[in-house]
Amino acid sequence: MPRSGPDLIRSRIGFGCYRVDDETPDHRAALRLALDSGCRLIDTSTNYTDGASERLVGSVLQDLGRDSTVRRDDVTVVSKIGYVQGANLDLALERERAGRPFPEMVKYADGCWHCIHPEFLADQLARSRERLGVRTLDVCLLHNPEYFLSDARKRGPKDLAPARAEFYRRLGAAFAFLEEAVARGEIRAFGVSSNTAVSPPEDAEATSVSRMLAAAAKAGGADHHFRILQIPMNLFEPGGALVRNTGPDDGQTALEAAATAGLGVLINRPLNAFAGGRLVRLADPRPPSEGVPAAEVRAALQALEKEYRSGIAREQAGPGVTAADHFFELVEQVTGISDQIVDALHWQQIEQQYVIPRINMMVGELVRRMPPELHGRWEAWWQRYLPALQALLRETGRTAALKGREQAAAIAAAIDPDLPAERRPEPLARKSIWVVSSTPAVGCVLVGMRRPAYVEDVLPVMDWPALPDPLAVYRSVSGPEGAALHEA
Repeated sequence: MPRSGPDLIRSRIGFGCYRVDDETPDHRAALRLALDSGCRLIDTSTNYTDGASERLVGSVLQDLGRDSTVRRDDVTVVSKIGYVQGANLDLALERERAGRPFPEMVKYADGCWHCIHPEFLADQLARSRERLGVRTLDVCLLHNPEYFLSDARKRGPKDLAPARAEFYRRLGAAFAFLEEAVARGEIRAFGVSSNTAVSPPEDAEATSVSRMLAAAAKAGGADHHFRILQIPMNLFEPGGALVRNTGPDDGQTALEAAATAGLGVLINRPLNAFAGGRLVRLADPRPPSEGVPAAEVRAALQALEKEYRSGIAREQAGPGVTAADHFFELVEQVTGISDQIVDALHWQQIEQQYVIPRINMMVGELVRRMPPELHGRWEAWWQRYLPALQALLRETGRTAALKGREQAAAIAAAIDPDLPAERRPEPLARKSIWVVSSTPAVGCVLVGMRRPAYVEDVLPVMDWPALPDPLAVYRSVSGPEGAALHEA
């Protein structure tokens, strides 16, 4: 096999397009700035922002050469296929109703199906190339094909060996299609993006780089075009460099197997780590803004609640009073939640996924049960209560941000002894990316840079010389001295 995988990787840091779209000016400005600043690899997917991510990339690519010094041929564009969500799920359902479903569909969960059958790949590759505005896509990756194994595990068979055999059969069929796409000039190379290629071999969902390569050789011969592997890795999750799960007798790490085969390696999630059952952001939080003291906020809310109960609630029917009780119980939960929040990202998840939706639902229920004659009094009361409630949410976020700064400082303290003195004052995000990008066999680290300021924060790392011993940093974080970080 020609060792051309690394040749496709033209910069140490790539522009990750997970949350970008073609309607946000900051996203376009950030991508243009990244390219003009030396970033030469873009990673997107057919399911990112339901196709809007690819449309943004396509639009920016069209501008290259017209008003930029960057040539299109200097940029490697990677896209991925596999997820069946959003418009793709609508298409799959429409085909099922018409009696011509995509074969071998993995119906993992409501709203999240997955497929790597050649018929689906052909449909998606055509749509991807159209959105990107390219005749030839540089790299096409199968996007987390291990959903098949995840689904098999969920269904609970005791012997997963048949599922594994079927998984690699399906992978081989997908590779055969992608080899044909190379021959047609639709793609230059292909590969796999797998979250579980770094998992212990005993994990039921683990995938093996060596078995992927065997499937590629069977599909395309010795000169097959499987050239790129994408895996997650960060300070807290160094499995790609430390977990032996592939090759003969599972004797190699994913990175070692990739290096032996001449694969180019892309790393995702360098700043978003899963540790201790939660997501940890490996970056310094912004300084929290000044807020109203928590005791003052709680006192204001309690006074307004007392006013409501002694006034409006006395004139409501039973269901209305019950709805108000539930609402005030929720607010009381929020006032006492600060001790359980570990950082700003944790609070953002709770606020957006639970608190705000629940508040909106309960207030809507209150209004529906409000007698028409009380609407005026309710509205006047709510106009005073809402600012106090918003102050509570802001204060909870401020407390979470303070905790996040303490957490970031603790992470920095754990890794700084293994870094050169001149790098220790650098922001945590830069240090985190530098460690990963310095790891042997890593070609490019993908970073979400949705705003120009993020680009300016991250790209200086491209010019830093490699850290001599990045594995020492991983061991410091995962060893006994770093155990407290995982439990925080």
